Amino acid sequence: MKLNGVQVVERQNRPGTLKKVLLRSDFINSGSYFDPYQVSSVSVFRSSQNISPSSVLDSSSQLLSEAAKASVKFRFTGVRDASNYTGSTADASSIYKDEDGRYLVILDGTNPVSSVDASGNVIENQCSSVGRYIDVWTVKMTASSDWQVFIHEFELHTDSIISLTEPLLLKTKHHLTPNIVDLGEKINMKISSEITVQNKSIDSSIKNTIHQSFVQDAKMEIVKTNSDSNLPARVEVSGFSDTSADIRVTADNTMVLSFDTASLTTSPPEGLGSGTGDYYIRAKFNLLDETLITPRMYFTVR
Repeated sequence: MKLNGVQVVERQNRPGTLKKVLLRSDFINSGSYFDPYQVSSVSVFRSSQNISPSSVLDSSSQLLSEAAKASVKFRFTGVRDASNYTGSTADASSIYKDEDGRYLVILDGTNPVSSVDASGNVIENQCSSVGRYIDVWTVKMTASSDWQVFIHEFELHTDSIISLTEPLLLKTKHHLTPNIVDLGEKINMKISSEITVQNKSIDSSIKNTIHQSFVQDAKMEIVKTNSDSNLPARVEVSGFSDTSADIRVTADNTMVLSFDTASLTTSPPEGLGSGTGDYYIRAKFNLLDETLITPRMYFTVR
């Protein structure tokens, strides 16, 4: 995906050590995204140095212990809006708010960046080796609440490099959900991708790597098909270029686009007619040296 136009790799998409790795933490309260009162810091540790995530916590306060602070590999502080992210070294140690309740940091393996700990000591980015890590988010949910931590895990790979002695032959199959949407809903349109390796001689371990996050640079197109002869037969609602920064790809190569159907009545494209009706969606993405476009997958807005 892209963050403010900069290509990044999310934690579930087999990130490599030389990539800009997006570590996301979404905060949800009673079914709604929720903004904490304050996000103080995000600290990254090697899992191998901490047999269990709780080993970095003080037993009484349940916050980061003083001993753990000495083994931190990188630290992020200071919340900024995601629109400020440019991918430069100056942006590498900040926390970014993407949307309500959605916060992220970028672990930048492309630049020699550093951060500062709570005591003002400079911490060089020590996340350059493959392996498992934990990211510890120190958060105050309300002005009167105590500080608390949320702990997640991620893994850095050898830049997902594989070596083959023959051309890789891939076949894809796709499925859309949902197929029926009510006008006024804001819903995630999900296109799942089943990738099959047709080379019989390729080892199963390589095939398993390909099944994880091989879809790159995904975009989607949404078009309404009109049956009314007084309206254009097809009206583009969102084009490939409109969605290039908005698609999220899961670890199993499912492409996700948030579709706000309220826009079909509040700011409809010319010639759309009624917001209800039949639509199709297509995804365009890169798969190795191929640029593929899925078949039209139809859905109804009612």
